[in-house]
Amino acid sequence: MTAELALLGVVLGPLAQALLTVILARPPGMRDVVFVSLSLFTAACAWRLLQAAAAGEAARIALVQPLPNVDLALAVEPFAALTAAVIAVCSVLHALHTVGLMRVTREPAPVRLMVFIALCVGAVMAVAFSANLFTLFVANQALTLAAFPLVAHRGDAESAAAGRLFLATLLAASVGLFLPAMVWTYAIVGALDFQTGGVLAGRVDALTANALLVMFVVGLATTALPPLHRWLPAAAIAPPPALTTVQALAVVPAGGIGVFKVAAFVFGPALHEAAFATRSLIAVAGVGMCGAALIALSRQDMRERLAYSCIAQSLAVLLAVLLALPVGLFAGALQLTATIFASATLSMVVGSVAAVTTRQSAGDYTGLGRVMPWSLAAFALACASMIGMPPFSGAWAKLWLITGAASAGLTWAAALVGLAAILTFAHLGPLAANALAARAPPDPFHRPDGASIALVAPVVLSAAATLWLLIAADPLAAFLAPVWTPQP
Repeated sequence: MTAELALLGVVLGPLAQALLTVILARPPGMRDVVFVSLSLFTAACAWRLLQAAAAGEAARIALVQPLPNVDLALAVEPFAALTAAVIAVCSVLHALHTVGLMRVTREPAPVRLMVFIALCVGAVMAVAFSANLFTLFVANQALTLAAFPLVAHRGDAESAAAGRLFLATLLAASVGLFLPAMVWTYAIVGALDFQTGGVLAGRVDALTANALLVMFVVGLATTALPPLHRWLPAAAIAPPPALTTVQALAVVPAGGIGVFKVAAFVFGPALHEAAFATRSLIAVAGVGMCGAALIALSRQDMRERLAYSCIAQSLAVLLAVLLALPVGLFAGALQLTATIFASATLSMVVGSVAAVTTRQSAGDYTGLGRVMPWSLAAFALACASMIGMPPFSGAWAKLWLITGAASAGLTWAAALVGLAAILTFAHLGPLAANALAARAPPDPFHRPDGASIALVAPVVLSAAATLWLLIAADPLAAFLAPVWTPQP
């Protein structure tokens, strides 16, 4: 398979997955096989693109050209290939877990749920491989529209209100801030293509750079930067498979991908010209991290607790990439990949527990590790990674993040990262310890047969992936070096 075909496949594969899920909705067994199989196809395409990026292969596909020097185009670069591969692998595990949940919960509208999960994966792949700001903008709109039915899936008044908040926040920020910033950039540069070293480097004054950075970053509301973060806790009303898609695989990761591309490929050294905006945004992100982790401690509903925990992790990505150093960009890439694996594991486990025990409160997790040992062990590993405990992936990300902040002379930002890690331990550490160490609750299962292999295997494999950066950090640094090193 050529890199160009793989690039098409990684975006069109999920679209085919959605279409065939509708066409082959009956019998359910055929539908489930197709859903999982096409997730594997998307992962295979993403793996091929990862190999292409490692080999330095160039691949670019232009679909349409609405303006001079502006294409709706996809392109391969190392950061895109890495994030797409991580999301694709997690999507396979999530597809298998979703199939298991559908059978356990007897979801009344499984096809609709599976279709929009697939569409969200396709949209986030387009975000990852966007070749320019225009494609990034279009892909983000597509992702928002695909995720909206997942948030409002239940159809009751609370879900409808959450869906309206989700849609209004993300679309208003994107159209009201990101779009004008994109037009302004086009007026300055005459093009919107991403470029190593930044297209704005040497072309903007301090006032313009500060204004553009704020508009781009706040316009990407999928980062959950306060005060535009309320959509994420509201989305906790979504059913478990949809919640995993929103928090771990598509919407929140798209925010991290977007700000990384803006910082690395639009601004580059021009971030130095936007020093005031950069430090202000870092301060908001750092305080927001700590605030979200503290709020999570007060939430007993596990879905809400994970939502605020995800806000803290997403803001850590934003803080890292705004440091304007190779160390910061590397820390952001590590933080994003670590968060995807850990948050996917946590949300899948919460879905499994709710399905087989009907327990959704943090206080009801006490002793569940005695009766669901594999699932809760996976939960504990993911919690350790989110906290930043060695040797899990999150520890490497936090270490590089603190190093990057200190290298930039922002010791207060490094302190905020450390405080957020302590607060994350406070809302996840005792929860995981009590689940594993306390006495088993009487009659824990709503379903007498407990969790099936389709619910257990994906979370175990996803949790195991939280260890992979222990051996992959150095190779990843070399792999990602072209992102921040302009070619001669």
